Amino acid sequence: MPKILINSVPKSGTHLLLQIILGIPDIIITPAWIIEDKDLDMINSCSVGPAHLIYSAERAKLISEKNIKVIFISRDLRDVVVSLVHFVMLNKWGNHPWTPYLNKLKTHEERLLTMIKGVDFTKEEQEEYGIANIPNIKKFAEDKLGWLQDPSVCPVTFEELMDNEELQNQSIMKIIDFLWSDLKYLNTTKLELIQKIKQNIIPEKSGTFRKGKIGDWKIEFSEAHKEAFKEIAGDLLIQLGYEKDYNW
Repeated sequence: MPKILINSVPKSGTHLLLQIILGIPDIIITPAWIIEDKDLDMINSCSVGPAHLIYSAERAKLISEKNIKVIFISRDLRDVVVSLVHFVMLNKWGNHPWTPYLNKLKTHEERLLTMIKGVDFTKEEQEEYGIANIPNIKKFAEDKLGWLQDPSVCPVTFEELMDNEELQNQSIMKIIDFLWSDLKYLNTTKLELIQKIKQNIIPEKSGTFRKGKIGDWKIEFSEAHKEAFKEIAGDLLIQLGYEKDYNW
């Protein structure tokens, strides 16, 4: 049985992918999230560790040496912005470092713009909020998107898993083929395994689930948000294949 690491940009569908992997018989989750390299030792055969690890060649080499298979999920960064603002404002666990600052902003529109453009705090604000800044969406995502360039990583997208059944089945099949050359150990067929996995996809049971929709940004973004995003991270949308140019 494989050792599995689920990695992502936050708010890209980490818990959705986790439900998929935990739908595989005998797979269990690690006792805690993988935050540092030393935490990789929590991933044993038959276990999956969720993470938001930054990419580096050294880290990729370490993971390879530990014989851990990495599945990376990404999402339209415009939807990441929307989901992130709602997540920070909900502050379900009461300890998100960005919540106090966003709470002081008067409108949802201001919060969206802040999450796109980021903010560097003055010394006084750093003392008040206990953090130096809120990164713009490009800085927030770019250091993790490097995993997509690693040929040993299995890439999937939130959209593939949520758009329609055909794409979902194809994406799950890709994950199965990535984890096993054959399924003799599991004593099942690929089609049977897909069905077992899909039965475990219950978004409402995720601790961070809100809507799970594709294209929510089209409802929430104003022209000002669009222009700011194009300036900050329009190039990333093109690189990731979500847009062909800046005319959106």
